[in-house]
Amino acid sequence: MRIAMVVYAHYSRDARVRRYAESLARKGHLVDIICLRENYKPVHKNIRLVMFPLPRIRINLVWYLLEYSLFFIFAFCMLTWRTLVRKYLLIHVHNMPDFLVFTAFIPKLSGSRIILDMHDPMPELLMTKYRLKRENWLVRLVLLVEKYCFAFADKIITANSEFKKIFSGRNSAPSEKIEVINNFPDQKLFKYQKRPDSLSSFNLMYMGTIDERFNLEIALEAIPSLIKRIPDLRLIIIPKIENEGSYYRHLLNRINKLKIYKYIIIKKPLSLEAISKEIHKADIGLTLVKKNLFTERILPLKLTEFLACGIPVVATKTKLLEKTFSDKMICFLEKNTSDEFYRKVLKLYRDKNLRNSLKRHTSLFFKKYNWPAEEKKYYGIINLLMSQQK
Repeated sequence: MRIAMVVYAHYSRDARVRRYAESLARKGHLVDIICLRENYKPVHKNIRLVMFPLPRIRINLVWYLLEYSLFFIFAFCMLTWRTLVRKYLLIHVHNMPDFLVFTAFIPKLSGSRIILDMHDPMPELLMTKYRLKRENWLVRLVLLVEKYCFAFADKIITANSEFKKIFSGRNSAPSEKIEVINNFPDQKLFKYQKRPDSLSSFNLMYMGTIDERFNLEIALEAIPSLIKRIPDLRLIIIPKIENEGSYYRHLLNRINKLKIYKYIIIKKPLSLEAISKEIHKADIGLTLVKKNLFTERILPLKLTEFLACGIPVVATKTKLLEKTFSDKMICFLEKNTSDEFYRKVLKLYRDKNLRNSLKRHTSLFFKKYNWPAEEKKYYGIINLLMSQQK
């Protein structure tokens, strides 16, 4: 079966998209991914990348909309042309933005089934990122577009139960049209390994988007105090995009102002294969957010990757994380301040038994909640859509 995916991201670094594509490829399906340009070639012969020629740059909201529009035109043309020469039975479109689902307009007319994968609720993200109110014209427009996108797609997938509640509460789509595929890591890549003996430093690690909502500043502000107690401390940052926007530059200025640059290591963006090796250099993983209506409902994939590898995590206690994990699995920040962060890191550094206890409890969690279980749900969705096509 020929399947297409559309995603405004670099395929090598998008774990959710890769899990789907690699699962399908292992089943013998041919998968074309329309995605952003990068120097990467999939290992599996059944996966082919169709790359958007322009680089991704984070500048401001207007630039975002321009990039989205150009990518939409590219993906629309690719899917339309390919529909004429090799019909896709299934097209799986990933947000953001939501309106990418309409790139499959012509294929849908020819009978292709369409999945819309809502990684994040776009209105909530816009409101928190750009400090917009729900009454703002752009937020209202995005909410309206979301309704049309849900009506257009044959099936909606989203990343957790909280997102499903949001979408079900404001759209006319029946609840059974929306399926939750949880953000659990591929444990073929992310699994426990002994930390390399050659490492002499004590490493904190952050992976993912560099943005104000992910609150890296509380870690930076704690570094001057921590290095007095942990002289070999290092903070390793692995960004999703290189030099990503104004907040990234703000963090660099903050690092220089605090005079902690020799304790900070900022890597280039890495593929999942590279991250799965790099992650084992971490003694503590970091999942930090500023609490708001968006971050209270996210389950960061990088957090579950740390946990699957047996790495203790210091995380901001949000509603969804508190609901999903106990304090026997994660070292939670209640007040979410640099002082509290300092105390939690120091406690983990000094208490090896605590680190081992956290690792033991998370290993039990992943015996029940894991990607193979979510993969079965995904296959079920595809089988249902294909049976409806006949």
